[in-house]
Amino acid sequence: MKMKKFLLGLIFIFALSSAGYAADYEFKGKIDAKDDVSHLLNFYVKKFTPEELLLTVSEQPDSTGKINELYMDLKGVVIDKIRLDKLTFRMYGVQFNAPSNWRAGNVECKDAMRIQALGIILEKDINQSLKDKTIGRKKNKKGDYWKNVSLKITPKNLQGKGYYHTNALVLPLDILIEITSGLKIVKAKELWLDRPEVKINRLDLPDYITNKALSQIQPLLNLNKFPLPLSLHKVQLEKGKATLSTRQLPKAFSNGITYHYRAR
Repeated sequence: MKMKKFLLGLIFIFALSSAGYAADYEFKGKIDAKDDVSHLLNFYVKKFTPEELLLTVSEQPDSTGKINELYMDLKGVVIDKIRLDKLTFRMYGVQFNAPSNWRAGNVECKDAMRIQALGIILEKDINQSLKDKTIGRKKNKKGDYWKNVSLKITPKNLQGKGYYHTNALVLPLDILIEITSGLKIVKAKELWLDRPEVKINRLDLPDYITNKALSQIQPLLNLNKFPLPLSLHKVQLEKGKATLSTRQLPKAFSNGITYHYRAR
């Protein structure tokens, strides 16, 4: 009987620990950095302002900033003004600058032998970023621009619509344009419309206006300024979301040092 209670107790404790992240270091709201990796964590928290971040390293960095393996899982992170619901990557043979710089917030990822990455973008987050936003309008210039843009993601394609304001015709016009398109990765860091089909109600527009309108919303997402050397390979569409990834997906490893941050 005692043994049965003991086993039930172990199961209960295991269930509690499995309900969330089991981390060596926990932070909530702010990071009280005590070692090199917690300074690294603090840098990425400030850079991405995630809702939650899990960082695992195989060991503390050496004096040059090299770490053999690094895994990071971020939830609710904003990149290129768009919220990504999830961003996960695993890096092998990653070389940062010297950790002596990290305390001052100077972190640079110089190189990595291999990176596996996964990013998930939700339709609702894309539309939230587009709400009340004009696209293509330059400051102090009366150029053409998009407004009232919205997108829908299905397993087959992306469907978008919006009003394109143009001054290129006889009179300024707001033209309803509907787009049906696939998505593709360009230069391993950009998300573009793929072979878009354009529908314009009751108006025959010159091709140069249509081409200009499309060019103003490309790329949909740009990771060129992302502070890690990610190279994406494919995009997969599902109902209400798009998943960007490398050929191989990142997996967490358990035999490392783990840091867990929650915004609240």
